[in-house]
Amino acid sequence: MLVLFLLLVESRVVITEVMSNVRGSESSCGDRNEYVEIYNQSADTIDLASYFIDDFDAVDEICPWQDDAILIKYPTLRIHSTRIYPYSYALILDSEYTSSDTTGGNMQPYDIQDSILILTTDDTSIGNGLANSDPLIVYSLVDACTTSFGTPYDPLDDFPYDPGDGISWEMIDMTLPDEVSNWHTAVNSSGCTPGRENSTSNAYDLALEAQSIIFSPATVKIGEDLFIETRVKNYGLREVDDYELLVFDDQNNDNILDNNELLYEIDGESVNAFDSVSLSCTYRRPTQGNHILGFKIDFSDDIDSRNNIAFKEFMVGTEVGELVLSPRIFTPDNDGISDRLQIDYHLPASGGRLTLSIFDTRGKLLYHICKNELCLVENGTIYWDGKVNGKKIPSGMYIVYLEYRHHDRITKAKKTAVLAR
Repeated sequence: MLVLFLLLVESRVVITEVMSNVRGSESSCGDRNEYVEIYNQSADTIDLASYFIDDFDAVDEICPWQDDAILIKYPTLRIHSTRIYPYSYALILDSEYTSSDTTGGNMQPYDIQDSILILTTDDTSIGNGLANSDPLIVYSLVDACTTSFGTPYDPLDDFPYDPGDGISWEMIDMTLPDEVSNWHTAVNSSGCTPGRENSTSNAYDLALEAQSIIFSPATVKIGEDLFIETRVKNYGLREVDDYELLVFDDQNNDNILDNNELLYEIDGESVNAFDSVSLSCTYRRPTQGNHILGFKIDFSDDIDSRNNIAFKEFMVGTEVGELVLSPRIFTPDNDGISDRLQIDYHLPASGGRLTLSIFDTRGKLLYHICKNELCLVENGTIYWDGKVNGKKIPSGMYIVYLEYRHHDRITKAKKTAVLAR
């Protein structure tokens, strides 16, 4: 009951990183290189002498680090103290971190930030030795303060688990609570970031893919506008909203945005981690001929700029065929890429009756997308989701057939589409 009560109290000290699966074999390293990183998110210096750490197998008192040998490799570290300064980190190290043994192993492997406070416990290990499945709490009965790792209040979520050899668990956002979604394995190449800002905290990665850029209509008649829908994906670990999407007409085909090529600067909309958002604009009356449009994300904090640019081509002609299909192969699997077949049509006049139908390659009628419907526009777009009467049909080639009756004139057209599941 005491622990549950303490978990409800907002903590000035937060567990921000845990190394439980140290690099190397258990026989050579044991638990020597395990650590727990904490952060003082308050404006006060806090004395951790009254604090405990509990892995639910054993409770240890947090103590100052006393072994001066650690200063040989890390001469600027703070030891012989339990006072953590405002807005700074501390590391709780296994007391054997500096010891050498007969098996050798990975000795003092970490790049620890200068001036960090080093702490240990009153035992030879942290808790009972950190297992990959161990949740943790750090708490003080004196300060009525606690912080947790591994959601110990929710034992049914199967977290934590093995992060991988030599890889730590890092908190993504210190302003958010201890929840499964707020922890991720370190993305730093070393596998951890002891005593400094977590690699997950700035793991921003927005991306563009040509398949997720939709043109409507797919082929434009001279004098027409082109509607553009661009899906921005967030492969990073944090929500992003302070970015721009730049749309340009790459007239010299050099894959570079030149000053005279910019069409639009679109303010980005908020996009959550592992989610996507659609941004749209309209290219007013593009000139006749072939156009290659470039799409570029302008976001200075992005960790991978290679996926921040994409290109897609369209044609402006003097005439538009009665039927244009895109993409060439559509995949209705709800992944946001080529999920629907876009059917653009251009009719000789408005006011007639339109029928759009799906046939298999043997000429058997499968489905009417629309049948004998009054059409009040000459140009239009209809989408097909790859279903017939609400049911999925198998992969294969299908024929889209257009028939348009206007007074005594009948216009017919057909094109082949490829459905892949």
